[in-house]
Amino acid sequence: MKSELAGPKGAVHTPARKAKDPCEDCPLVTVWVCRKCKGSDTVVDFLTDETRASVKTVRCQKVCKGPVAGLAVRGRMEWFGRLKGPKQLDAMKRMVGASPAPKVPKRLRKRMSEERSGCRPR
Repeated sequence: MKSELAGPKGAVHTPARKAKDPCEDCPLVTVWVCRKCKGSDTVVDFLTDETRASVKTVRCQKVCKGPVAGLAVRGRMEWFGRLKGPKQLDAMKRMVGASPAPKVPKRLRKRMSEERSGCRPR
């Protein structure tokens, strides 16, 4: 059964089929995760399963107090530490899936590394 919508003068309109986006499975952003930090496997698995981001493991960033991940925020590389809890991981997921100029969620603002801000991965 087709869904039909009545127009302004009683004309029947059948909605067009939505074309599949060819880049539906393409990664939107790249997230770098420190591979040495305790708990980094959890972050890699979570971001790989829950987002379309390309997740790459890098050497230690020397700002470790737990899992560390970095991504470009408004054209600047930002690093986030202590991504242990589900709330921090959910905030990272929302930021990765955001529009091209994401805002940093409040949960992650406290976790931003000032020493590595703006620096590329090692």
